Amino acid sequence: MTALHAAGRGGNALALIGLVREAVASGIPRQVLHLRLARLAPRLRRGHHHRLVQEALEPVLRPSRARLFDLPNGDLVVAAPPDSPHLKEVKAALLTLLPLETAESALAVLRLPEEAAALLAAVEAALVPGPEAPPGAPEEGARFTAARLGMLERALGGVGLAAFLRHRPVCRLRSGDERPEVEFLDLRIALPELGVALGASADPATAPWLRRRLRRLLDRRLLAELARPEEARRLGPVGLCLSVASLTSAEFLRFEKVLGAAGRVQAVIGLLPEDILAEPEEFAFARDFCRARGFRLALEADSAPPLPLDRLGLDLLRLRWSPDLPRLGESLRATLPEDRERVVLTGADGAGAIGWGWEEGITLFEGRLLRPKGPSA
Repeated sequence: MTALHAAGRGGNALALIGLVREAVASGIPRQVLHLRLARLAPRLRRGHHHRLVQEALEPVLRPSRARLFDLPNGDLVVAAPPDSPHLKEVKAALLTLLPLETAESALAVLRLPEEAAALLAAVEAALVPGPEAPPGAPEEGARFTAARLGMLERALGGVGLAAFLRHRPVCRLRSGDERPEVEFLDLRIALPELGVALGASADPATAPWLRRRLRRLLDRRLLAELARPEEARRLGPVGLCLSVASLTSAEFLRFEKVLGAAGRVQAVIGLLPEDILAEPEEFAFARDFCRARGFRLALEADSAPPLPLDRLGLDLLRLRWSPDLPRLGESLRATLPEDRERVVLTGADGAGAIGWGWEEGITLFEGRLLRPKGPSA
C-alpha cells in the first residue's frame, strides 16, 4: 500500500482519532469512506485484491485534501471534503469488486462531525484484541502455597526471562499529533506465560505475602539479566516496576552501577501503593537513595492514588485507564498532579481512553494502540 500513502498522506489510527476530534471541535464537515477489509473472506484479501483496491482508491487520493488511514486490523479509512464526487466514484468502483452479499457490510460512508461517535467506535473495533490467558494457565482461585513457591523458585533457575519480557512504549501524544513520540520503553514480565512455562498450577494472587516474595525473586532475576553490560548498553530510556525491597538489593546496586549516570536519568522505577503503605520506612530510604542516584520514581495506580505524588516525593503517576475514571470527576482530579505532564495513562488501548486523557491535559500514554506489532509487544 506504499503508493496509497504517497498519494494520500497516509496515517494510522491515532492520526484518524486526531482528525475526528478536530472535526468535532471546528465543525468543519468531512465525508469518510470506511473499507471494512477485515470483514472480507480470506479469498478476497489476497495480494491482487489489495492491488485492485489501490487502483480504485487512487482517484480520491489525488486531491490534496483527501487522506488515507490504516487501521490495525487491515481496514482502510479515506477522509475527503463533503460531497466529494471522487468519493462517490471510488465507492462505485469498489462495489464492482465485491460480491453483492458482502458489499453492504464492507463499505460504510460516514459524515463528520455528525457521525464522529460511530467512526470512533469503528476505530475501537479495529484494534487488535488483547492477549488471552495462554493455554495451561493456572486456574483462578487455586491455592498458592509455600511449597508451590519453592517449586517455582527452583524452576526459575533454568529459565531465562528474555522470552517473557514485554516492551511497551510510553509515548508523548498531544491532540492533533499524527505520530506519537516514544519517551521510554516500559519492560514487564508476562507473568501468565512465565507461569505456564514453569508449570505453575496456582495463582500467586491467592497468597499476597508469598506473591511479594515471588515478585522480589523475579525482580532480582530481571535486574541480574539487565545488568549484563551488553544488555545495559541496549536499554536506552527504560521503565521498570520493582518492589521496594528490590531497590536495596545487590542486584539493583549492580544494575544502577552498570547503567551509569546517563542511563539512570533516563530510567523510571514504578512502585506499587501496597508496597509503599506496607513498608513506609523502607520506602522512604529507597526513594531517597534512588532519587539521589538520578532515577525518576513513579506511583503505579489502578484508580485514584491513595496519596498525592508530592507528599510521597515521587515524580510521576502511572494511572491505569478504566471506564470508571471519567465518572470519578472532581474526586479524581483532586488527586492528580497539577502538572499533567507528570501523569502517564496506562492501558490506553482505545480512542475513548486517549480522548479522556487529552480532555484532562494528559499527553503521556501507554497502550495497545501505541505498541508495535510482534511478540515482544
